[in-house]
Amino acid sequence: MTSAENPRSEGTPTTPDTPVTAAPRRARLSRRSVLAGAGGIPLAAAAGDAFARGGTAAPDAGRRRTTLLKNASLVLTMDPALGDGELGALDSGDVLLRDGRIAAVGRRLRAPAGAVVHEVSGRIVLPGFVDLHNHLWQSSIRGGCSGQDLNGWLAECNRATLPKIGTRDMYRFVHLSALDALDTGVTTVVDWVHAIPLDSSEQYVRALDDTGLRFVYAMATAEGEEGVVRQVHRELLDPLPLASLQVAVHAGMEGIEALRASHEVARELGVMVNSHVLEHRSDRAAEQIRALREVGAFGPDLLMNHAIHLTEEEQALVAEHDVRVAHCPLSNMRLASGIMPLPALHRRGVKAGLGHDGGTNDTSDMFALMKGLEEHRNGNRR
Repeated sequence: MTSAENPRSEGTPTTPDTPVTAAPRRARLSRRSVLAGAGGIPLAAAAGDAFARGGTAAPDAGRRRTTLLKNASLVLTMDPALGDGELGALDSGDVLLRDGRIAAVGRRLRAPAGAVVHEVSGRIVLPGFVDLHNHLWQSSIRGGCSGQDLNGWLAECNRATLPKIGTRDMYRFVHLSALDALDTGVTTVVDWVHAIPLDSSEQYVRALDDTGLRFVYAMATAEGEEGVVRQVHRELLDPLPLASLQVAVHAGMEGIEALRASHEVARELGVMVNSHVLEHRSDRAAEQIRALREVGAFGPDLLMNHAIHLTEEEQALVAEHDVRVAHCPLSNMRLASGIMPLPALHRRGVKAGLGHDGGTNDTSDMFALMKGLEEHRNGNRR
């Protein structure tokens, strides 16, 4: 956000470029209806294309849709110049949106003619959360195998269930998970999708698109079928404005040729590679980081999930090559996988985000995830 004037003054307009989540209620279960109140959460909801950043709305945009969120208990502007502290907190604030873009932030803003006004007292207005790592189909096994560690859970729940899910049920499970995520304020999700039949992929993508969620479809394939990613990218994802692609891989020296082929597809399409790395102690034997480095995937176009059992040398390599990491504290605790060395990575300047990691969480509550993050930080201190 940027501001020409002090936003703490009454009714001061600003011209921010950080999006909030907001939108009128609709009857269908979608991003708009859930965030607008169907889920009953303390979060003000916003337009589906409110992720547009910066720039100026078209001259007639205000006539198409203008929305004023009034009297929020707290507005998190994410700009220290527009509020208190690092998050730019503004109490008793208003947010004006024109055609899905933030036009003003302040107190006692006047509603333009024709604007839709939402009274949001008692609620928080803030940018939508990004869930950096999930497996949405796993709502089918949420809470299952809770006494197992990672390897036991994979064997008895994950691998045992996925082949049994038909196309209709795939839609239902993914749609349910996506709505659950929206109910907690998640507006963007990176979903690591296991190798599934093409017709199941079609239902998976349709379930996500039907909710209005912005999503990254991180697609894994069976060895030798890496070319299917091109088809899914062209036919299923390219037509959708809120969808994008990553190539999901299984890193390891034993399957290095398949990893190389997937990385080549990712480079061809200009997308990131997404891999689970060192989630369990036993992953060390696969030499995952060595494999990723040998195929040329170890860099800023790599997203590593979990990254728990990194040595200090590997932490330095991650920072040096600007690799991105997804931290899943609740899943890691549930499966007794360990604790990511997040403070050490943070000191080295590594870019990290939070993820739920599918069915190993009881809910998609981002606030619970943040509390879990704090528990992990405390664990690292002890």
